[in-house]
Amino acid sequence: MNIDGIYSPKDMTDILNIGDSTLRKWCIALEEQGYYFGRTENNKRLFTDNDLIVLKHFRQLVQVQNMNINNASIIVATKYKGLKSTSFQSENSKDDNRSLNTDFSRLFSEIEHLKELNKQLLLRLDEQNEYIFNRLNNMEDRITKRDEQLLQVLRETQETQKLIAAATEKKKGFWKKLFKKE
Repeated sequence: MNIDGIYSPKDMTDILNIGDSTLRKWCIALEEQGYYFGRTENNKRLFTDNDLIVLKHFRQLVQVQNMNINNASIIVATKYKGLKSTSFQSENSKDDNRSLNTDFSRLFSEIEHLKELNKQLLLRLDEQNEYIFNRLNNMEDRITKRDEQLLQVLRETQETQKLIAAATEKKKGFWKKLFKKE
């Protein structure tokens, strides 16, 4: 009947004095509320002493106190959710642990990959910022040089205009003296 605190579904139905389908319904209701029953490689439930306590409490609520299955499952699952089966670990749960470890390893690997991508993106962003800064400084220097050249051209133009004006005055003065009415 009981081997090392592990019970088959048949053992549980005999102990609780319920049918197979009732046990299945109760287990499904509890699992929907987050309570976990151990399973074999073939996905059949196996029960522990802790599960027996949980199911006896569930039976008390449903059969003796006439509570509906949903409310009873909420109460029992909430009360016993933290209760872990220490005497039973199926091959399936070992496979689940390996699968979880594989998933965690894959997630950590992806996280590390994303961290590396972020570093590369930050480096590239720094390079772009430096390039833009240098271009702006170069442009500022070119604009300053252009402004200086424009000012020089303007000064030269003004001096040229002054010289032309002075030369024109001298020419007018010469012709005026020549054709002066006296």
